[in-house]
Amino acid sequence: MTHAAPPKTRRTPSQPAVDPRFDWRRIAYNVLASRALDDLEETTNRNRTSVPREHLILYQFSSRGHDLGQTILGTLLDHRHDAAGAYYRSRPLLLTLGLSLEDALGSPLGRAGGFSDGRDIGVVGNLPRTDGPCALPMAGDVGSQYTPTAGWAQSIVYRRDTLRDRSWDGAIAAVVGGEASAATNGFWSALTIATTLKLPMLFYIDDNGLGISVKSELQTPGANIAKNLASFTNLFVRDGDGCDPGEASRLLAECVEHVRSGEGPALVRLTVPRLSSHSGPDNQRGYRTEAEIAADLARDPLPRLRQYLVPSFLSEDDWAALEANVTRDVNRAAEAARARPAPEPADVKRFLYAEPRRETDPVAMGGLSDEERASLGGTEEPATEGDFVRLAEAVRRTLARELEVNPKVLVFGEDVGKKGGVHLVTEGLQKRFGDERVFDTSLSEEGIVGRAVGMALAGLMPVAEIQFRKYADPATEQLNDCGTIRWRTAMPSSSGSMWMSLAPA
Repeated sequence: MTHAAPPKTRRTPSQPAVDPRFDWRRIAYNVLASRALDDLEETTNRNRTSVPREHLILYQFSSRGHDLGQTILGTLLDHRHDAAGAYYRSRPLLLTLGLSLEDALGSPLGRAGGFSDGRDIGVVGNLPRTDGPCALPMAGDVGSQYTPTAGWAQSIVYRRDTLRDRSWDGAIAAVVGGEASAATNGFWSALTIATTLKLPMLFYIDDNGLGISVKSELQTPGANIAKNLASFTNLFVRDGDGCDPGEASRLLAECVEHVRSGEGPALVRLTVPRLSSHSGPDNQRGYRTEAEIAADLARDPLPRLRQYLVPSFLSEDDWAALEANVTRDVNRAAEAARARPAPEPADVKRFLYAEPRRETDPVAMGGLSDEERASLGGTEEPATEGDFVRLAEAVRRTLARELEVNPKVLVFGEDVGKKGGVHLVTEGLQKRFGDERVFDTSLSEEGIVGRAVGMALAGLMPVAEIQFRKYADPATEQLNDCGTIRWRTAMPSSSGSMWMSLAPA
């Protein structure tokens, strides 16, 4: 791997020094590693370690140009209960959070192991952890990452303030999306949830100006979501250049510090170049001029990172050694990934449903532990005699019992609080158990179901009510993603525990 070195320049007194708050060596390594993976997947050279153009990777999304800001953000997510929601162009963030180079290549190659055991499209990953910052399971849907991340953010508040678990103090949830995703229902639903509840949530918008071929002017009025949200209540907003290491790191740090302080959510928009086509099968020259492509290439953040660090922080030799280490590590990872076997056909139906975790299974996220389940006691045998009650009353009694014995149960939806639900299924529950456990939501079924997914991943047991079956239609994306999380991620309990109450239409 080679990178064109910028002309040697001497830092002038007016140029800011390298910000000492950041681990710049780690940032440089992961930016170079991300770029090397993109090089490997996009090259036409068919040497023994190359993987592209042989139809081994069916869909490739380059992170070129997006790598600097995501890597900086990854170094700031250092709390054991921090979580990141992301999308298909977020490999730099996952690498910084701890995804191995071999897994980063193994899953796109469809090999056994990795973050999906070869089941899902290789660009959507996850990084389950119980004792460090994690990456929530991604999906291919644009904007689907926002509301589950809001659910994790709300779980931070619940665990911290209601369950009094001090280990969650200072934790945050961060979500990364492109500027086109800021036009989706998921983005606006999560923004409403985060700002009305003042959740510890950071929105990071990677703005490369293009949603495949559609320019930002057709996604957001004025093409700047940060400017449009400048007066949004309870939202701390920053806007800047994602190619400038000093500016990008400063703005991201300001936003992370604001969210960690408990002051509410923040949004940062960083402009970045798209240094390749949207994806492997795409040819951007069909909708971009050569001048537009050249202008983006001139904004590449990698040479600017090198200029920022060399020679004030790293020597020329240090940078060359870092590049050599990355080349060695990526080549070794590619060989190891290609040597992995294909997934075992006999296991293709594993994880369709919840099942006991085996010692060889990966660490799962969400749900109650075996010890917690045992402590709740068993279910009583149904009585053969007694009073008949309507279904709604039976559900209400069941919810009351679960709320009583399990502090991780939460019940929410539209009108479930003081009103007790339009069908009175939750009547009296808020008064009995408090509005931290039984609460109303904004009118967004995607927000109701998506946040429930995030809560379940955080180990809570959300009970989400959708008033009528037809009202579930706007939540179809989240329902589909939730229903396949276990299988897509090849983890026995990765989707936690969630109940859904759907009243008949």
